[in-house]
Amino acid sequence: MSVESRSSNLLRCLVSGELTPASFSHADHIAVSFEALRQHSFFDALHKVAIGLQSLAERANLPDKFNATITLAYMSLIAERMHLQQYSSAEEFLSDNTDLLGPGFVNSYYKKDRLNGTLAKAVALLPDTLPNEPKA
Repeated sequence: MSVESRSSNLLRCLVSGELTPASFSHADHIAVSFEALRQHSFFDALHKVAIGLQSLAERANLPDKFNATITLAYMSLIAERMHLQQYSSAEEFLSDNTDLLGPGFVNSYYKKDRLNGTLAKAVALLPDTLPNEPKA
């Protein structure tokens, strides 16, 4: 199965609630987000991915794992990069954007306590720091 058909299948399973939490990696999060943004407008894609991730976290008995701030940040950056360059597949996007495979990008815009707080999990918060700025 190709990565592209795999990402479409993962998105379908995420939206339908059929996805198994244990088998869903961070790279899968990125691929599903790419696929949702490829198939839908930004806000429709954000809605599908956010609701799917919330449901996935609840099914894993980890409802606090979902973070609205992180979800919006990744979806926004993925969408931006997709608009700046054409990608033919999730595989190509992942290969060209390896910086998104770790926490470095989102951690550079938020202080740890803000990013991991209860409010950030419920509401998409704006960044509170700039990249390379010392974190108090």
